[in-house]
Amino acid sequence: MTPFYRAPLALFLLAAALLPLPAYPYLVTITAGTKSIFLQVGTGTMTGGTFNSGGTPGNNGTINTVTVNVPAASLGAGTQAMTTNSAVTASPWDGYAFCPAVPSQVYIGGFYRTPGTGANATLTATSPASLVSGGNAISFNTISWVSGGNGDATPTIPSGTFAAGTAQTLLSIARNSWFESCLQFNYANATVVPAGTFTGRVTYTLTSP
Repeated sequence: MTPFYRAPLALFLLAAALLPLPAYPYLVTITAGTKSIFLQVGTGTMTGGTFNSGGTPGNNGTINTVTVNVPAASLGAGTQAMTTNSAVTASPWDGYAFCPAVPSQVYIGGFYRTPGTGANATLTATSPASLVSGGNAISFNTISWVSGGNGDATPTIPSGTFAAGTAQTLLSIARNSWFESCLQFNYANATVVPAGTFTGRVTYTLTSP
């Protein structure tokens, strides 16, 4: 069986009626060991301290949301930044304030560990075709993200746009590696849409060979 971990993230759209920082190790080599993977998107669980000090990752069923409320006067007027209800600012790797721009950023990170050689693990994001509200829809390719992090000059997860209705590869993770990024989501807001609450859910999946 191929191990994998899925972490969903819900996205919502609301349409109205009509100073230099120190470098940070965001990609870290970890010791080899029992084959395991861990993925955290937004809220996660790490008990017994941070991971690099012996903490143990656990399951967390929280599904965080990313939302934007577009006023009637701004419909179709250009990009709108989205915010999250995730309060995670610190890296579970070592407690560093990696995503200080919360609620604008969503933390995403984890690791792939194996005792021997092998191919890389893969991080993917799967989105539905559209965000929907009743009989109305907005294509998921209107949602994009800017990847960053405190002191992260070259983001581990590249910035991008959701591929509506399909899975897309975000990152290839070498064996015995910890990775992390902070994602700022944006709504293109290029067209006028009917009033409503448009919802959809993205699932992030980390799969090991």
